[in-house]
Amino acid sequence: MEFKTDKDLFNYVRSFPPDSVQSLKDIFSRYILREVDITYLLEVIYKKDNILLIDSRTEKEYEETSIPSSLNFPVLNNNERHNVGLVFRKYSSTAAVKLAIEYAEPKTEKLKDFLSSNKAGKKEIFVYCWRGGGRSKYLSKLIYDLGYECKTLAGGIKSYRRAVNKFWNKNVFPYSLTEITGLTGSGKTEIIRLISKSYPTIDLELAARHYSSLFGYVPYLIQDVPAVKNQSAFENNIYAQIISGINSHNFKNLFFIESESKKVGDFLIPAILFNKLNSSHCILVESSFESRVERIVNDYFGNDLRGLEPMLTVFREKEKFFRKELSNKIYEITLFHLTNANVSEFTEIMLKEYYDKKYKVKPKTPLFKINTDNTSESLNQIKNYYENINGKE
Repeated sequence: MEFKTDKDLFNYVRSFPPDSVQSLKDIFSRYILREVDITYLLEVIYKKDNILLIDSRTEKEYEETSIPSSLNFPVLNNNERHNVGLVFRKYSSTAAVKLAIEYAEPKTEKLKDFLSSNKAGKKEIFVYCWRGGGRSKYLSKLIYDLGYECKTLAGGIKSYRRAVNKFWNKNVFPYSLTEITGLTGSGKTEIIRLISKSYPTIDLELAARHYSSLFGYVPYLIQDVPAVKNQSAFENNIYAQIISGINSHNFKNLFFIESESKKVGDFLIPAILFNKLNSSHCILVESSFESRVERIVNDYFGNDLRGLEPMLTVFREKEKFFRKELSNKIYEITLFHLTNANVSEFTEIMLKEYYDKKYKVKPKTPLFKINTDNTSESLNQIKNYYENINGKE
């Protein structure tokens, strides 16, 4: 149902017979729509495997920010929500409800497929919208009509944001951290991702979808991973990792976290977390130069060199900066290698002449060192360290 002009839209809603318009209150009165608060949701969402969390807002709203691990099923798409809002503001709230229902009801078959493909019959279903209002309740109604049980989140995503803001406004980060530190390409991210399968971690680069360098968006770009849109979404993602960690069966008041500066891409690490990171103990990750080059080439260029063009774009856009940092001569040599797809040679120069000079390991005495040329031994060292923690670092 599309309208070429606003006039066509208003002519359409004026044609609604008065007795065809029902209030949402009347519609929902025939259903037992159960609600949960954000405290309950946070207790179960990252503890259980059988949770299906559905965001009923538009695609645009979902892309901007969401509750991590949720899936999007828009009751109204971007254009439909615009039209409903226009009718609500300039014509009639009841007509807006009628129009919204006409948009929503034909999505039943699509919703049926969505629920089936996500194995909803074996899961506990939660639905949310912006404030826990009409959209989440109407999607819950549609889900009930298809024979499933579900609950709506009281207060919607705004209640999640309140919980996030309350946490980041604490005076001190309430848990211990052990920093995973080392030179660029040494495998810090690799270690964080591997130990996250067994131990609580805070993966700031994953939360930002950015490898925290001038080229840092490229590894996610070549994997077709959507970018994080704003600071709020970044904070949401970190908070979700923390909640997941403290809900894990073996939480000992400690998170492993990769060494970072104040920003990851465009996003600021929350102050209480960054301050705790700076004062935390660390584990030093080492790796051979050859392995570091191979790791970076794989991450930033991929097996098929998909990252070559975006890497070239950044290197050329930041030409003035890199000429200053590298010297004109080294910049020209490095650009030559990158232009000719000599990605290993490019990476070697960038490590020696830029990253290893600019991003030195923090001056901390490490608890111990690990070497990612032997990943299994490194993981055993970390396992032994974590298993011997008694409540505090």
